[in-house]
Amino acid sequence: MRRCLGLLICLGVVLSVPPGPALANPLSLEQLINHALQHNQGLDETKWKVRGAEARLRQAKAAYILPRLRLESENGLVPEAAGNAFNTTSDTSGLRPLGPFTRSQLEFVQPLYTFGQLGNLHRAAAEGLSVDKAELEAARLQVGRDVQEYYYGLLLARDLQDLVLQLLEELEGRQDELDETVSLATTYKLELALLQLRSQASEAAHAHSLARRALAWTAGLDTTHPLELAEDSLQPVAFERPPLDSLTIAYTERPDWQQLMAGIAAKQALADAAGSKFYPQIFLAGGMRHAYAPNRTDQHNPFVKDDFNYFNFGAFLGVRQSFEWSLMTAERDRARAEVLQLRAKEANAERGIGLEVERAYRESEQTETELDAASQQRRTTRRWLVEAKEEYEFDPDQIKGLVTAFEAWAQSEQGYLDAVYRFNMATVELAQSVGRVNFLRPQERK
Repeated sequence: MRRCLGLLICLGVVLSVPPGPALANPLSLEQLINHALQHNQGLDETKWKVRGAEARLRQAKAAYILPRLRLESENGLVPEAAGNAFNTTSDTSGLRPLGPFTRSQLEFVQPLYTFGQLGNLHRAAAEGLSVDKAELEAARLQVGRDVQEYYYGLLLARDLQDLVLQLLEELEGRQDELDETVSLATTYKLELALLQLRSQASEAAHAHSLARRALAWTAGLDTTHPLELAEDSLQPVAFERPPLDSLTIAYTERPDWQQLMAGIAAKQALADAAGSKFYPQIFLAGGMRHAYAPNRTDQHNPFVKDDFNYFNFGAFLGVRQSFEWSLMTAERDRARAEVLQLRAKEANAERGIGLEVERAYRESEQTETELDAASQQRRTTRRWLVEAKEEYEFDPDQIKGLVTAFEAWAQSEQGYLDAVYRFNMATVELAQSVGRVNFLRPQERK
């Protein structure tokens, strides 16, 4: 019992967090999971990471149509100037009246053919978004697992607390009778047992309080929320275990596998984009320029430069070719190496995930077997306790048998609760191994 309570205390270490939205009690496991997926603060970082990836994808899309479209405008004062190149002003002092001027320039560049560079960059951005979305889904999956762990842990803490209090009540209620019928050594043993139970009762209450706060925090609720669960006690979940073969091929639903596949695709797209840099980039560029200064004579001689009175526009076809062969080769080789690195990880991950699914499956089978044995032991000790009580009522000399039955009953109840908790968590781990939060439904307690 101390091992279980100690585990719950470790799980219940909760930091102070801002209050979350309140929910109406009682709360089911499904409600807590859904609320956690919406309000758990640990997911915020990954959510914003997805927002950044979406922005990068929009940026890659924008590179297709007018990636460069700029307007520059200048305004100021300029000295007055009249005449032309053949008839200049006689005032050469430079101290002439000032007047306003405005000057604007619009430029555009439109890619026409890039030998796949823009398409590959767009594909890399799209796959990068898939990577971040898969990471978010993995984080959500972990939050769902944590909620279930704390949910079952809270039920376990509450049932253990009830068990200790019930046993303490039974023994304290019969203490006077036992003191009169048992030996002195047995009396001292009973006193020590009662002291230990009172200590465990206090410990169980503390673990229950911490487990409640841990569950509220993980679910995105205020840790002071008066959390009440829909289930009255810890119950083994009911689910029909699928065949192992169907689960070992379901690993493609796992977020980490999807993240790896998207990462490989993104790196491959970047490698292809690096290869496209060896080819020329064909584009259309042009623009329009306009300047006007009312205190200066507009010059119409094409060989005379005038920075303050003009209007022209035009477009041209351009080709850009980089000859930095060594740098481009190094960049392409690095991108290809990253692709091969992820490909090697893919082979290891496929085998590793298969082993993880099988391990979780066998663990689920083993905990179910242990739960069946604990249930049988629990039923047997309950019958034993009933019969021991009847024998004691009939013959007070059978008090030792009653005490022994109480001890066996307490151990079997604790063992059963521990087996239920381990079985429930094994089913959670099995669902997690194939990329699901759970596939469970509560059943009536046996």
